[in-house]
Amino acid sequence: MRMVVLPHPDYGGIEVVERKGVGHPDSLCDGVAEAISRALSREYMKETGHVQHHNVDKVSLVAGRSRPAWGGGEVLKPIYFMLAGRANYSIPVETIAIRAAKEYLRKVLPLARDEHFIIEPRIGEGASELVSTVEEIVANDTSVGVGFAPFSRAERLTNEIANFLNSREFVREWPEVGPDVKVMTHSIQGKLDITIAIAFVDRFLNGKEDYRRSKEAIADAIRDKFGLKNASLGINVLDDFDRELLYLTVIGTSAEQGDDGAVGRGNRVTGLITPVRPMSLEATAGKNPVSHVGKIYNVLAQKIAERIYAETGKPAEVIIQSKIGQPITDPAFVLVRTDASGIEQVVKDELEQMDKITEGVIRGEFVLF
Repeated sequence: MRMVVLPHPDYGGIEVVERKGVGHPDSLCDGVAEAISRALSREYMKETGHVQHHNVDKVSLVAGRSRPAWGGGEVLKPIYFMLAGRANYSIPVETIAIRAAKEYLRKVLPLARDEHFIIEPRIGEGASELVSTVEEIVANDTSVGVGFAPFSRAERLTNEIANFLNSREFVREWPEVGPDVKVMTHSIQGKLDITIAIAFVDRFLNGKEDYRRSKEAIADAIRDKFGLKNASLGINVLDDFDRELLYLTVIGTSAEQGDDGAVGRGNRVTGLITPVRPMSLEATAGKNPVSHVGKIYNVLAQKIAERIYAETGKPAEVIIQSKIGQPITDPAFVLVRTDASGIEQVVKDELEQMDKITEGVIRGEFVLF
């Protein structure tokens, strides 16, 4: 393994940060893919004693069609999910995949019904040379994993605001807020500009004045909770009240009409999209948790960065590159950008504990999107 340690970069006080909430079409695809991978992994372990080869990281969503209306509208055309990828058919893959997808969608879209979705599996069998990577525990791909710690103020706020809007406690108080939210923040020398998209649910609102009051009250609640008195903050800034062109939905997601989705277009293992920071383009959701470094190295890089910061108090960014066919505990290249010293042992320790990442992913212990 080749390792290079460089000073932590200075971004000049400029940040751009985004988080897509659980009901966003891209997040739905990530969630469905990862739910399928975990279900397959558990069933493989039960039936064969270990996780078999699978990569179900190509889930796509085609938006349906709906007719929102004050007091409650209707879904006219279901949302279509194509479950694509590869898997070992020593177990009933398609049955497990459909069941896992439905269970996940019921959890994150509680206002939807099964008839609001069409779920079509198109999962084939893997190529023999890739199937063997799980048995030999070598890298399934030549790929890059990226992590960083700690979160900046803009990153922390973006994450916390989106999770606050998606929380059970918030939705109990504001049932008109659907699970499809998105928070985009830019910060220039500490001055925050926050744009929030919220899919409002029609059945809980009686007209556009209800919508307006709710939107204004939610903005006030966010400002109060997060101390954003001086920040620029806008919710659903495309709204046109005169023409009544408002972000109104039936089941709380733009996937019912306005937006398609795909795995890997959303949040990274930080739970954020951070284009100013180094960021892997790999989708983590749906990849097997044994040999696919596109998943494992992203989790690993984040763990290393967090441990360096916890132990030294110095920020860290970690980039790990794999080489296909090489043992996953022996990456081709590791780059650490930090002002801390003596961090080489941290990297080696975490590499030696790779099996804990596999176990934790299957149990759902890590943020993946």
